[in-house]
Amino acid sequence: MGRRKSRFDRLSARHAEAIISDALSLRKTVLSSQLHLKAQGELFWQLCGLVEKLHEVMASIAEKEPDFRMPDLGLLPLPEDYLTRK
Repeated sequence: MGRRKSRFDRLSARHAEAIISDALSLRKTVLSSQLHLKAQGELFWQLCGLVEKLHEVMASIAEKEPDFRMPDLGLLPLPEDYLTRK
């Protein structure tokens, strides 16, 4: 029995890039809000969990692990990447 296709299996490159871009923007907002919270506060740790979930979603859509050394986590595809996908 094969796996049922989800809506993420049918994402166009444009839609995938838009989702990743929005997730990166949300990640930036969450990380900046953490600066204003106590390091041991409950909300701080909930936001840490949110950031981890965002990383999972972005990695799943980009089909590669985030590279924390690169701007934008190295997740946004380069234009030449679109030419090799079918």
